[in-house]
Amino acid sequence: MRRFVTLIFAISTMTLMAQTPINIIVGSKSFTATLADSETGEAFAALLPLTVTMNELNGNEKYHYLSSSLPTAAYQPGTIHAGDLMLYGNNCFVLFYETFNSSYSYTRIGAIDNPSGLAEALGVGNMSVRFEFGQTTDLTPALSKGEGVKVFRNGQLYIRYNGSMYNVQGVKVK
Repeated sequence: MRRFVTLIFAISTMTLMAQTPINIIVGSKSFTATLADSETGEAFAALLPLTVTMNELNGNEKYHYLSSSLPTAAYQPGTIHAGDLMLYGNNCFVLFYETFNSSYSYTRIGAIDNPSGLAEALGVGNMSVRFEFGQTTDLTPALSKGEGVKVFRNGQLYIRYNGSMYNVQGVKVK
């Protein structure tokens, strides 16, 4: 039974690793985010690394207009969460730093894994923000051998392996 559970966990981890981890750097603070496994996420990843000035709007988001369009699959999320990275229209990407209800339509680009401290880092007014690829470690071989310890923290699954903590995308978090 244990091998079966480990195998299922390893397979689901491989699926999650197909999503692209990135770093979002605001001043001296860095946030790990995961891009959506979609055409929009892939198109955004093709722009990286990217440093832009993001403009303040409504006390809950920063936005930047891209010089080209990205693929869209707009929907009404209802609730926007702090850390959501969305596309408004086809060329305006938005980083939300507050959670609130919205009737607007967006295309998901991705989300920050742990947005704690994001609002403070972004501050008020316009801000320079850098988006770049994160470093990943393929944990699939270790997990398939039953190595690594699975840890739930704040409702998130992490893997402790060789003295370091990784999220399920294989990004070292500690």
